[in-house]
Parts: sequence; C-alpha cells; structure tokens
Amino acid sequence: MSGLGDAKLTTLLSTFDAPTLRAFRQWLRSPWCNSNKNLLPLIEALERYHPGFDQMRLTREHLFKKVLPKGKYSDRRMNNLMSEGFKAAERFLVFHQFAANTTQQQQMLLGILRGRHLDQWFFKSVEQEMEALQQQSVMSWEDRLMLFQLQRAVYHHPTRSPRMKAGDQTIVRMSEQLDLVYLLEKAVIIEEKRSRALLLQDENHDLETETSRWLSASEGVTHPAIGLYRTRFAADQEPDLPMHMEMRAAFVEQFSRLSGREQKLHLLYLINDAKRLIRHGQLDITALLPLYKIGLETNLLLHEGQLTRNTYTSIVMASNTKGEFDFSHQFIASYSRFVDEAIREDCERWARAHTTYWSRQLNECLALLVKKEFNTPHFQLIGRVLRAQAYFDLYLEDHSYRDYLFSYLDSYERWLYRKKEYSDSFKMAFLNFVQKCRQLLDCYEAPDFEKAQIEGLLDDTVNIQALNWLRHKQREIGARRKVIN
Repeated sequence: MSGLGDAKLTTLLSTFDAPTLRAFRQWLRSPWCNSNKNLLPLIEALERYHPGFDQMRLTREHLFKKVLPKGKYSDRRMNNLMSEGFKAAERFLVFHQFAANTTQQQQMLLGILRGRHLDQWFFKSVEQEMEALQQQSVMSWEDRLMLFQLQRAVYHHPTRSPRMKAGDQTIVRMSEQLDLVYLLEKAVIIEEKRSRALLLQDENHDLETETSRWLSASEGVTHPAIGLYRTRFAADQEPDLPMHMEMRAAFVEQFSRLSGREQKLHLLYLINDAKRLIRHGQLDITALLPLYKIGLETNLLLHEGQLTRNTYTSIVMASNTKGEFDFSHQFIASYSRFVDEAIREDCERWARAHTTYWSRQLNECLALLVKKEFNTPHFQLIGRVLRAQAYFDLYLEDHSYRDYLFSYLDSYERWLYRKKEYSDSFKMAFLNFVQKCRQLLDCYEAPDFEKAQIEGLLDDTVNIQALNWLRHKQREIGARRKVIN
C-alpha cells in the first residue's frame, strides 16, 4: 500500500486553512465550477486527515474505497482522480484570489466593456475609477500604474481622440504617472544593487551611471519618496552618521505621506544603515529602538505575518541596552508568537535571559541559560555569549567568581573550535569576543593599570560579536580602576 502524504493534491491542500477548505468544498458543489461528481467526496474524505495527511493512516486504496465504494481499485483511476482534484484546487485558488481582488475585477470589466463597444459605460467606469484613485491621500506604486493604464485606455480609445483637442492634459498626466512609476521602482532596484555590492564580492554593477541617470530623471519631480531617495543617492558612498540622521528626520517628517510599501522600504533602509554604523562604532545600538518602535506600531516589521529572528533579537538588545525593561517585557509577551514556531521557545527564553541580565538580575539570567541547551544553533551561540557576559559582570562585583569566568571562557572557546558546521570566518567573530574579554580582564587586574592601554583596546576590532557590550565594559573597567587608583 502506498501513502498520499507527498501527492501534489495533499501537498496543496495542506496549505489551506479551515475556512479556505470549507470554501473549496462549497465551490465544488456548484455545477458551474465542477462537473466531476467524485471530487467532492474525494475532498471530504481527505479533510479528515488535514493538514498533516498521515501516510500511515491515509493510503490510496483506503481513499479510493471511500470515494468509490463499489468501484474496482486501479492505480490509473486513482491517479486520474487525484490529478483532477489537484487541477480543481488550482482553479479554486485562482477564483478565490480573483474574488477578493476588486482591482483585477474592475480591470477585466473595463476590457469587456470596451471589447463589446459599450463606450458610454466604459467611459463612465473609467472616470469613476480615476476619481477614486486621485482622491486617495497616498497612492501606492500599483495605484499609479493603474491610473496610467486608465489614462492610456481613454487617450487611445478608437472612438475618441482627446489628443486632438487643444489644451487636453491627459497626455501630460500620463507622462507624470509613468515617470513616477519608473522612478520609484528604479530606485528600489538601485538600492538593492547597492546592498548586494556590499554583501557579495562578485557583484559588479555600474551603479555610478545608473544613479546619475536616475538623479537626472528625477529632477523637478515632487514626491516624498523620491525626495528620500534623492538624498540617499546624492552621496557616492553609504550614508555616514550626519547623513543618516538627516534621512531619519526626513523619513519621520514624510512618513504619513508615504505609501505602506514606501514606509516599509525606507524604514528597512534606515535600520540597515544604523546597523552598519553600529558595527563601525559610530552609533550605539540603542539608536535602533525608535526605528523599531515605528515598525512595531505600524506592523511594518512583520513579513507575511511573521517577525524574523534577527529583528526579534535586535529589538530585545536595543531595548534592554537602553534600559527600557517594561517595553522589553511587553514586547516579549506580545510578539514572541510572531516568530517561527520552530525557534519560538528559544527566542522567548533567550529574550527573558537577556532582559534579566541587563536589569542586573545576573543569577536569574544564568538560571534561565543553564536550564537546558537551546534547540537551535544560533541561540546556542548567542546564549553562550550572554552566559559569558553574566559571569563577567558577576566577577566585577565579586572576585570569587574569577575561576568560574575564566573556566567558562576556556570551555566556550573549545566548544567553538569543535563546531565544524560553522565557517572559520563566522566563528572568528565569537573567538574574537572571547579574546577581547580576556584582554579587558587583564587590564582590569593589571597592577600597573594604564588608561591609554584600555582605551585603545577595541580600536582594531573587526568581525567581533557583542562590540557594543564590549565598549560598555571598556568604559566601566576604566571607571572602576580610576576609582580604585
């Protein structure tokens, strides 16, 4: 007997939620949508095993008997039935999506009216659609493209020639909309190429020429998003700190005038810029928090209803470093459910441990970390970093923790060397963290402490984990030794 868990139909049905599956059954009941009387019993039989479709319980023979109890089983008939079911499910999804998209419906209706020469209805519908679009306070890229298409349909209609009327502005408005559509989408592509060039060594794009052409084409165009891109592209290199702060202020000022997509794009641009400046030591991690708060308040940080692991951990780190522990607790309670289920437990436990660490509950932090090993490699790595930080701070408060700290740094280092699944360059960031911890401790314990020695300790740092924390400890140790001396 063969299972059905990996069949195309069951694979597709596993993506249906309960309301969609009910709608599919209802759709199959309509003779206009379905002429195969066996498909409804097939889906009803499969529904019992939705969404996992357990292959141990669900076999082809068992399913065939449920759908055709008096029929003689054959692989060919079963394959045909499953194939028909799959095709029906595909048609339903197209119908289901189309039924929810009024813009596509209206576009198709206008084409039908024009094709049937119902010109009076066609022009009336076009005018209503254009008026509705133009009354929007903020138009998306798709809205502008739709407006251009409507203007073009009117301008080039075979029974009407507005282009021959003196003073008609349709062609001017068409040109303006097309310029905006081009400039907005081209800017996204240019910025993506700029990002790829920084991350990928083999990416060779003539960005100077493309950017120059874009800036020339954007001259005289007034649009909030175009203005933000113009500022971004004005420099030959990635934004420095003054330019970043200028763009951040402009973004906040223009935020309400941007479409949802533009808001998300420019927010992510600023977050990525800030992270780069943080890595270079020009900005503190706490500077990310206002941007993250904007993203949370507007749901712009959620991608298809989920929060990425990196965004989740970055928000917790920024909030705790700034000392906003009430916000951290609220964030953990409200947003942990938005991270992928496979890492949710690790995310939440790490976040609570990180919050207890920064609120100086060091033993509670360690209790959360040693409770059990994290399930996912990423949290195994950063969980060990946090554990080292907790031992480090306990030692600064109580020197009896010295052996615990140095022993743990040694064991962490050995653990990193054993991990063959990570590349050497990736592990180096964590090995450098351990090395700098030891160097800070050497400065702290040195009988002939020199301020210049600890001040220059992190000047040569590249590819290092927890640089922001190390800078905090650098300042703290300098202050402690000053008091001691």
